[in-house]
Amino acid sequence: MTNKIDIKKLVEKHQKRLCALSGETLPDDYSLVDTHRKQHKAQGGTYTEENTIVATPRAHMAEHGTLRDREDWLEQLKSLMDDRSQVMKLIFKINNQLLAGERRTDHLSEDTEAMLNEALVLPEKRLTRIDSAITKHLKAPDRSVLVDSLMGVRGVGPVTAAGLLVYIDLEKADSPSALWKYCGLHCASHQRYEKGVAGGGNKTLRTILYKWALCMEKDVKNPYRVVYEQDKARREVSDKLVKSYNTQGKLVEVAWKDTKPSHRRGAAIRVAEKHFLADFWMVGRELLGLPTRTLYVEQILNHDGIIKPAERGWI
Repeated sequence: MTNKIDIKKLVEKHQKRLCALSGETLPDDYSLVDTHRKQHKAQGGTYTEENTIVATPRAHMAEHGTLRDREDWLEQLKSLMDDRSQVMKLIFKINNQLLAGERRTDHLSEDTEAMLNEALVLPEKRLTRIDSAITKHLKAPDRSVLVDSLMGVRGVGPVTAAGLLVYIDLEKADSPSALWKYCGLHCASHQRYEKGVAGGGNKTLRTILYKWALCMEKDVKNPYRVVYEQDKARREVSDKLVKSYNTQGKLVEVAWKDTKPSHRRGAAIRVAEKHFLADFWMVGRELLGLPTRTLYVEQILNHDGIIKPAERGWI
């Protein structure tokens, strides 16, 4: 049986319309009910009547360890960021439709084009209000102890700060490398995804960090631009072999100096992002009273001259 709705109906009846994980009464709308495999996908489990239970989405998230209960201030910030995400999707959708008309890949009538331009006004106004609300919320008296430190770093604006606070749980990240992996920055993009294996990192966070990186790249006074420029320059003369896509789109092994400039740029951006996250981890854990550890490059690789977060503007 492959139809999930049919499975939900059958399993819900066996469970007497109660969530198998929390005991709550299940909603009537099946789109608000999750299916959960007793034998997980990684173990070869499929959605069958015998291998499936149904649960509320929150209970299902708790079962997988992805549910995060936030304090009130942070929960309100999460709501604002969720609103922003939905509005941005709508703006992108409308702009893409208009662009298709300009490129003549779609043929829009004047009435449709006018309707799309009119439809764009409301979400753009809403986005402005949401961004103002985020900025105001970050100044609230009960704000997180991390806000002032984050906002003190050059290039970090309200949306970047809000994104890091909302989507990163420093209590779970016991090392900078754990944080890098959660964001999907622990390896090159071609190694990030493995067929049949869940993972790849938090795309929302990577988008937030990339937008921060674009600002960092253009700002000569940004403290992380030094990291970016040095890494890019080093790769431009490096004979170290690396996997890279050629002009035919095939993954080949070449020296760093022979890769496309865009590949070296992307790698340098990822290094700068990792430095930024490592500083956020160190400062954030200290401010929250959580244990920290000596960085890998100091403890294991014995590097000296490590730039401390305070030298980059962190309070």
